[in-house]
Amino acid sequence: MTKAMFFDLDGTLTDTHALHIATWLEVLRPYGLEVDMSLYREKLLGLSNEEAVRELLPHLGDGERSELLEAEAKSYRGRADQVGPILGLGALLKEGRRQEMGIVLVTNAPREDARRSLEALGLDEAFDPMIFAEEVGAEKPDPTPYRVALERLGFQAGETLAFEDSPKGVKSAAEAGIPVVGLVSTHAPNELREAGAEFVVGDFADPAVYERLGR
Repeated sequence: MTKAMFFDLDGTLTDTHALHIATWLEVLRPYGLEVDMSLYREKLLGLSNEEAVRELLPHLGDGERSELLEAEAKSYRGRADQVGPILGLGALLKEGRRQEMGIVLVTNAPREDARRSLEALGLDEAFDPMIFAEEVGAEKPDPTPYRVALERLGFQAGETLAFEDSPKGVKSAAEAGIPVVGLVSTHAPNELREAGAEFVVGDFADPAVYERLGR
């Protein structure tokens, strides 16, 4: 029986990718960069904001980079109330609470961005603990965020289940020994399976999710 569920945020709890694309398009346009889904998936998805800026604009000095990151954060916060949950999320969380499972957030997103997204979803008190990659010294696909989550809960990896939408996230959980369900929101099913997903679903309403929880 599953004792805890781990959830990524962007693309897993909610499809925030369109909001991120709009935000990056706004703040990077002055630098001559037009952000679309292709560029977002190739260069931005799964990276911290600072890593993304270093990847796309390596010539920026520390001061200009900091200003750009502040502009990105402000722009995203203005859009955060537009997010909505992936189908079936509420019912799954309710079932997890009924079974007294641990319900944990494990994300590469900055704490402030995550807080605003969770508030918009009405989930600001749904997860405990919340593991932020920037605060544990390593980001997905490194397994450290998930290993920290396991340590805080005191569970064995095989007693838990992770939900991820990106190959980097899947790899992070899988390398920590955690079984992973892939959410097909931004990546193809085969990409998630190749990264280590046990199986893939389109949303949380898929009966396969509940079947897996009962093992």
